[in-house]
Amino acid sequence: MMAMASRSTLFSRPRNCGDVMAFSLRTFARRGISCGNRDDFGSCYHYSTFSRSGLSMATPDMSIDTMVNQSSSSNSSSSADRETADQPLMMHPSDFGEIPFPTHLSPSSAMEFRECPQSFLFQYLYNLKQPTSPVLAKGSMCHKALEHIFDLEPTDRTLENLHNMLRVHWGEQRLKDEYKVLFEDDNGMRDLQAEREWGQSALQLLENYYRSEDPRTVVRPNPYKREVWVNANLTVDPSLGVSSATEKSLHDAANVTSAPETFKVRGIVDRIDMVKWSSQQVALRIVDYKTGKAPTLKYSASMNQQIFEKNFWQLKVYALLLREMAVAKSKTKPSNSGSGNDGSSMELRYLKLHYLTSEKGRAKVWEMDLGETQQIRDETLQEVHQDLAKIWTDIRSLVATQDPKSFTHCDRSFCYCHKCREKFVPGTLYERMKPSP
Repeated sequence: MMAMASRSTLFSRPRNCGDVMAFSLRTFARRGISCGNRDDFGSCYHYSTFSRSGLSMATPDMSIDTMVNQSSSSNSSSSADRETADQPLMMHPSDFGEIPFPTHLSPSSAMEFRECPQSFLFQYLYNLKQPTSPVLAKGSMCHKALEHIFDLEPTDRTLENLHNMLRVHWGEQRLKDEYKVLFEDDNGMRDLQAEREWGQSALQLLENYYRSEDPRTVVRPNPYKREVWVNANLTVDPSLGVSSATEKSLHDAANVTSAPETFKVRGIVDRIDMVKWSSQQVALRIVDYKTGKAPTLKYSASMNQQIFEKNFWQLKVYALLLREMAVAKSKTKPSNSGSGNDGSSMELRYLKLHYLTSEKGRAKVWEMDLGETQQIRDETLQEVHQDLAKIWTDIRSLVATQDPKSFTHCDRSFCYCHKCREKFVPGTLYERMKPSP
């Protein structure tokens, strides 16, 4: 059984790096890094000083302040509105030119538009991405460890190795531009205690996972697939999609003289498993890891069901995309029996949300069965297709106005729209009137 380096100072260079190199993973084999125990997380880090910007631009190596300064010189007509003796330069929608039409949707961007059109405008059309936060970084590091733990033989998938995978990956990433400002104090020095506490909380999430699903018991061929890109061109008219599941719609689609209008949706699935649901039949199950806390179902039955359905919507989008991909590959509507050697014709029936923490501090698993027959599953997926088509149509309608004020904001206090809107010249974006005191 493989032994991982332990009890050493976290992320220091060991004299003998053979233990970590034994992972034989592309991600980790490049480094000779020794992993420490949980209490040592971050203890050997040296102090570093880096600049911090208020928001991060999707354009590489460009901060929001750089963007603002460049925009002031390129749009002198509006600079007088932005600069005063007491205020820094602010952005103006004209800095970004015409509002572009999106090239595609993802489950996250679609959900963002549904919750807050203005946040969608900032992040996906103006390309003003949210800066990485400790919460987002923790999610990325945990996902990477959970992906690669299955590269090991089942007997080597110990909790210690799972923890060390996170430590190694964080050691590789922590000083890169995306993450290096996360744990700076007010003086620009690295706050090692804050980083250590962050690391311990990430290790706790992985321990929660391990207590709810021991990866040593996940036998091959599972996970069937990991970190899978899925994408499909969905019809703007949902009745022409493969999940419409009616003879009339199939006949209409076959007799269309021109190709129907479509839009691309794409995303990444954390994991796909094979599940035996009868003595002779195997179905696929989508698994999604969530590092956020599981919602508490403490309300009425109808409200709890709404919460349940809302949280599974992203996985239903993945299921729809996989369904479309399978049909596109086969060129015919798949049958309800049999499966190819590559699993392309295997039925996708189950969804699983694996929350790594909950109100009680433990992992919690939610599962959904899309239905025993393909017709039942298609009825559910058709609703998702309708949702996506409406979102796409609504986005294009707003972009067609070329008026940034058409993109309304939400009232969620944590939403990115509020922080980003403050960087723009007042009155140039939609802003709900505040009630008089």
